[in-house]
Amino acid sequence: MDEPIIVAIREIYWNVDRFGKLAPIFLYGLILVTSIVMTWGILRDIGRWRKGRPDARIDQLPARTVEFLAQVFGQKKVLRDRRPGMMHALIFFGFLTLFIGTDIIAVEEDFTLPMMGEDAGKILVGTFYQSYEFIMDTLGLVFVAGLSWAAWRRYRIKEPRLDNRRTDAWVLWVLLFIGIGGFLIEGLRIANQEIGGIPVYEQAWARLAYVGFALAVVFKAIGLGDGSAIGLNLHILLWFTHAAATGAFIATLPFSKFKHIFYTPLNTFFRDTAPRGALETIPALEAEIEKDEPRLGIATLGDLSWKHRLDLDACMRCGRCQAACPAHASGADLSPKYIITKLHDLMREEPIHFKDGTVKLVAQLDMDGQEDEEGGRGTIDNERVPLYENLFTENELWSCTTCYACVHECPAMIEHVDDIVGARRHLTMIASEVPQGVKRVLEGIERAGNPWRLPAGERTAWAEGLDIPIMAEQEEADVLFWVGCAPSYDERSKRVARAFVQLLQQAGVNFAILGDEETCNGDPARRMGEELLYQAQVEQNIETMKQYKFKTIVTTCPHCFNTIKNEYPQFGGGAGVDYDVIHHTEFLARLVAEGKLKPVKPLGEKVVYHDPCYIGRYNDIYDAPRELLKSIPGVELVEAPDRNRERSMCCGGGGGNVWLEGWGKEQVNYIRLEQLTEAQPATLAMSCPFCMVMFEDAAKNTGRDESLRRRDIAELLLESLEPTA
Repeated sequence: MDEPIIVAIREIYWNVDRFGKLAPIFLYGLILVTSIVMTWGILRDIGRWRKGRPDARIDQLPARTVEFLAQVFGQKKVLRDRRPGMMHALIFFGFLTLFIGTDIIAVEEDFTLPMMGEDAGKILVGTFYQSYEFIMDTLGLVFVAGLSWAAWRRYRIKEPRLDNRRTDAWVLWVLLFIGIGGFLIEGLRIANQEIGGIPVYEQAWARLAYVGFALAVVFKAIGLGDGSAIGLNLHILLWFTHAAATGAFIATLPFSKFKHIFYTPLNTFFRDTAPRGALETIPALEAEIEKDEPRLGIATLGDLSWKHRLDLDACMRCGRCQAACPAHASGADLSPKYIITKLHDLMREEPIHFKDGTVKLVAQLDMDGQEDEEGGRGTIDNERVPLYENLFTENELWSCTTCYACVHECPAMIEHVDDIVGARRHLTMIASEVPQGVKRVLEGIERAGNPWRLPAGERTAWAEGLDIPIMAEQEEADVLFWVGCAPSYDERSKRVARAFVQLLQQAGVNFAILGDEETCNGDPARRMGEELLYQAQVEQNIETMKQYKFKTIVTTCPHCFNTIKNEYPQFGGGAGVDYDVIHHTEFLARLVAEGKLKPVKPLGEKVVYHDPCYIGRYNDIYDAPRELLKSIPGVELVEAPDRNRERSMCCGGGGGNVWLEGWGKEQVNYIRLEQLTEAQPATLAMSCPFCMVMFEDAAKNTGRDESLRRRDIAELLLESLEPTA
């Protein structure tokens, strides 16, 4: 005879209903208590954020929403780092599915649906229930696999970028217990449950819950099936402990690293929608300066905005920022991860964990001798603890190259660079505690209009013999060539400027330069924290440019390009309205595409291209330089393995470091040059004068001066053109 067929159906409180209403009372009482604890924790966190300064983050709501959905449900940034990204995706989608599946059970139990037939009010019945079981088992297995991978990676492999705290183990093991426990409960149910006197185990549809069914086979084999007392009691024990563990996990969410399940999506929604290359401005800068006790930059926790406080709670300490940081790679004190986590610990008044493994209590921090009214130290206010020399060292803050790799890699969209520059602003404008090299750069910009401290009258010496039009003499041109300080004063970069001018002349471009009217665009001052000097440079340059008519600004310097394009509009500059700002690689690629420049002379070289941070990660200019190089006959273009395009490593010169001594055990430019020469190129192609300075130094000091040519793309293109008569 054929086996009797029973309808596939889920009995919600099977087996635990022997205690009457105890199971649902326990369950919903647990939900109530844990929800109260979780809500209290979240409200306490919100209270901490609200202590921060105002920060408008509600513009462009449609764009914010679209990006939010892409990041959260598409795991867009998480999957950039393939292996840990896949691990996280397994956990995320498994967790999400189990959460939805549990909600379906709750809906069936607590709401009556207007359905027809004897199973009115039932959702988990028939074909839907069979599909439900298969999906839940599959994604539950995915969830456990992801957690197991995470445990192996964290506690067996012990990746250097990860640090372990007690709450990490709690989160990981309780989730594993919940995931594995769910399968054990399912297996015991299938092995012991009967519907209408017929064992579920014997029904073909039970096999769709394939993980639970496999466990049921084992349980029956060892005597824990077929309604055995031990099997039924074990099921009850696991059911209640599974529920308790789930409740404990929910209650502790705001107190563990897993709070990022709430705060990371929130942080993603409130991300900065301004151009990536634009640092945050200081509202009412001049008015703040006039106060008796001005607050400029970030000196204490109290100087952070509410959004930057949310950053701290959104951080999951994954270490991606640290792994991408060139300063950290060089052995400097800086780890972007610890910049955030130390502030996080201070904000939450928890033990503060430092990069070297030391841990300090808030009470152990120095308050600069501040005493209470009775002459004692009193209770330390974490909001007023000076960050410099308590949490951050000089090496840590000034070794940052502002390359944006940390922000680019961060799946929580934390804004590390703004925090670091904010700390520099306080040290530069208020505390006057900056390295000697920084002082020299700022003095050079203020007194001579350039970081090299060379006479302003020598700014156009590089152009001798080229017959370059000056804007003051003709007042109008199609293109304003913004030369910049490096091509004006650095001997190697002068050759790049001359090559670019010759290309413009051969292409018949109507262009001019500002000549002696040009001065530093202010980028070094801003990245070094001297916002007042930066704004003075901006105002001067904007007023100068307003005197003339032109359609386009072209520059060979990514730092000039980024500042004029993305930051000058913060102060009324006309980029994008009165004129366009274009990097010279894009402009030259356009001239080649239009046939105005025709590279015909084969170079016959293997060439590797280095992506500068300020046109790469900040402005997404990757294709134009490569197209330009590919247009040159005989060029074999190769890439630095794993570290190219948006993952290119900084040359080490950004953030003012081109004028400073190295901060680490090894020079960043040496490390980067090693990466670039792995494919054994004959020529290193660049498109940034700072990179040129750094790699010239690296090549000469690592024995590659003769074996590796260093050329700007403009120079390579000029070499390939037929010489003019």
